[in-house]
Amino acid sequence: MGEVAHMIRDHVMPTITKALTPASVTTMQKQMAEYVDSNSEILLTLDLSRRYSFGDQDRAVVYTAIQVPEEVFVSEIRDSKTIKNNNKIHSNPFYCACMLTMHALLTKAKPDDKTALLVMVYMSLQMYTSAHRGFFKYNANKQVMDYTIAHLDNSFRIRSMPSLYAFLTDNATVAFNTYLDQIKRCDDADITWVVNALWDRIKGKMRKISNKYYDNHKSGRYLNADTDSTDPENYHEMDNDSFMIDRLSNKIYIKLLNHQFDDRFLKYAITRSDTSYQRLKTLVDDIIQGDDKGEVRKYISATIEYFLLMSGYGFEFIGRGEFISYMKGAYASNTNMEQMTYIKNRLDTWLDENMVSVGRVRYGKTAKLGYKKAIYMFFVFVINHESKTN
Repeated sequence: MGEVAHMIRDHVMPTITKALTPASVTTMQKQMAEYVDSNSEILLTLDLSRRYSFGDQDRAVVYTAIQVPEEVFVSEIRDSKTIKNNNKIHSNPFYCACMLTMHALLTKAKPDDKTALLVMVYMSLQMYTSAHRGFFKYNANKQVMDYTIAHLDNSFRIRSMPSLYAFLTDNATVAFNTYLDQIKRCDDADITWVVNALWDRIKGKMRKISNKYYDNHKSGRYLNADTDSTDPENYHEMDNDSFMIDRLSNKIYIKLLNHQFDDRFLKYAITRSDTSYQRLKTLVDDIIQGDDKGEVRKYISATIEYFLLMSGYGFEFIGRGEFISYMKGAYASNTNMEQMTYIKNRLDTWLDENMVSVGRVRYGKTAKLGYKKAIYMFFVFVINHESKTN
């Protein structure tokens, strides 16, 4: 009989499967969301001039969840006949840990595809900052990079993305769906194949952007953020409201998806005696969790756009009382502005889709109107709060 091939999967899966309890998975999800939030100044923008750090404590999020320490993966990789120890990407213990975490989540009795994808996105966060260091050792000139991103043609996927995190998530999602069978099998060869494929996707896209960047740097093309500059050679372009709206909307959207908002905003939103806090909470949770088309993010963006277009106030007022006061009055208006029409129609759709969870049969038109306004004010309060830290 021939020698049985060494498979890392067979050695660590019993421990990982046992460790990935619902509680540990929830903790891992929360810590990953906190990492994105703590690096939001880069991840929730399209600022590719800087890079964030991804250190031992960030990798420990995965190691702790699966209860297999890094040194075990180092040893297992060293013993593997398939994984090349002289290749820093293939032999990276963190990438191996992420692969086996995804494998465990996908092969459970009730597969958890959503969390498995989140792990791949998290793995991408380290890959991106490593690739960035390779192309921009000392970071990049922000004005040249801003010009580069602003003038990429439509062949660059990042052009259609609201943030770096969205770009990395999109990239990871394509890779996840493409290599799903390999992740589910997770032989040593599969680990190498998927890790290498994800790395190549990120590095390849970074290379194309860096080529454009260095060409612009050499030619002296850059965006000048100095509003006093009138020199046409500075390629002066203003940072407009649409960029800031995208950035703030994306930040709020991610926090809502990860339930990182204070429940007191639900209490603030109750303006009628027949509106139940618990039913409103259930309704808001159902709306957020059932958002598979990004309508929540679009709703947030429409609210901010309406305020800026109609109030006469600037972006800095969104975090002040003027925003709450103005948007309260706007709800009662009969305006036919596109943004407010969308907002009210979207609220009606959400209620039609989810009202049964709060007793649509027993509650009539008056109650429905109460919940509609409560949901509206909940978003107003959340937007107001989050813009203060934007």
